[in-house]
Amino acid sequence: MIPRSWLFCPGDRPGRLAKAVAAADVAVADLEDAVAPDRKDAARSAVVRALQTDPDAAARTWVRVDHDPADLDALAGVDFGGIVVPKAEPGIVERVAAATAVPLVALIETAAGLWAARELAAHPRVRTLALGEYDLAVELGTCPPDVDGAPLAWARSRVVAAATAEGCPPPPAAVSTALRDEPWFRADTRQLGRFGFFGRMCIHPAQVSAVHEVLRPSDDEVERALEIVRAAEGASDAVLVVDGKMIDPPVVAHARRVADLAGPERTAR
Repeated sequence: MIPRSWLFCPGDRPGRLAKAVAAADVAVADLEDAVAPDRKDAARSAVVRALQTDPDAAARTWVRVDHDPADLDALAGVDFGGIVVPKAEPGIVERVAAATAVPLVALIETAAGLWAARELAAHPRVRTLALGEYDLAVELGTCPPDVDGAPLAWARSRVVAAATAEGCPPPPAAVSTALRDEPWFRADTRQLGRFGFFGRMCIHPAQVSAVHEVLRPSDDEVERALEIVRAAEGASDAVLVVDGKMIDPPVVAHARRVADLAGPERTAR
């Protein structure tokens, strides 16, 4: 199952990490921007200790590293979900991949990284791409995405297209600093889904629950999806017709995703 939510939390706050694991599909222990320089050593120790204490939680925990070799040195030999590589560019991803055996998410936050999006997605260790829209907006000279996301529309489509072209799962949408305007956050998450993103990176547990709600299909959507999936499973002809409409493989693939999102408790009818 493709993760719906990626919840970031400071690496030096192990209590928050435990709550993130409980709340989101993926917890991201942050050793980069969320940790003050004088707290880096403490953060590394706290993250490694948490990963080694609970293997089940570690499997759903990723770590965003800083561009400090000490981060990768601390994680050497530890089993966990993967690494989020900030300001990802080909050389940076190659260095991280050479130092660890876990999967990577290439977080694109620079113009150079954006231009190399397909090269990043093609790396054998990169699971998928993601956008760091606030840093990218500063570098490109556009307004912040929560003020107006239109200037980043081409960047969003480029990242989705690059990931799709290389067979990666759809990228999660970028984080938003909107913590008090849930209706806007929900609408923005739906809009980003129309760009081809799936789920979202989050910075607060309330955003996680909102993302899960946005992604949850309605009863009518589930019923229609199940009808298409069942028809496809029982079809013997190359052309599939449901309710007088021709159904091609992309429609069936979408219906299967809707059924997956619904969960077994809503599809076992």
